[in-house]
Amino acid sequence: MTALEPIIAALLGSGVTSLAVWIAKLLATQKYLKYGSILSRAYDIIDPLLETNLKNWGGSDVEFAIELAIEAVADGKVTPDEIKIIAKEASERWLPAVAAEKVRKYVTATTTPKELEAAETLANHVNGLMSKDVAVEKVRELIAE
Repeated sequence: MTALEPIIAALLGSGVTSLAVWIAKLLATQKYLKYGSILSRAYDIIDPLLETNLKNWGGSDVEFAIELAIEAVADGKVTPDEIKIIAKEASERWLPAVAAEKVRKYVTATTTPKELEAAETLANHVNGLMSKDVAVEKVRELIAE
């Protein structure tokens, strides 16, 4: 019986680990489904915002800019705590290569896309050139058009 105990312990340990990984993936998927539309719309602004300003900003500026973009896109439909959750998710999933490609498309467009204007507006607030309320309201107007 003593030879079986380590085998049973190993099987139980791997089973518990597998269950924990599965639960974590399930929770992440549910979170993404809940906030997916907000994240999708926010990335259209976050990508040019970070692509253009990342080299000039520190970590807190980047986090603040992401939260601003989400707040503007969510249009009052989420709480401040949810904005932080979504911002964390957005920063973890942000892909610089995708952002660079999106910015290239924006820059080569015949007219300036509203997402690029929104990103510039939020950058102005992060850089201290505009108040938060004015910046968020202007972004909401831009994306509502």
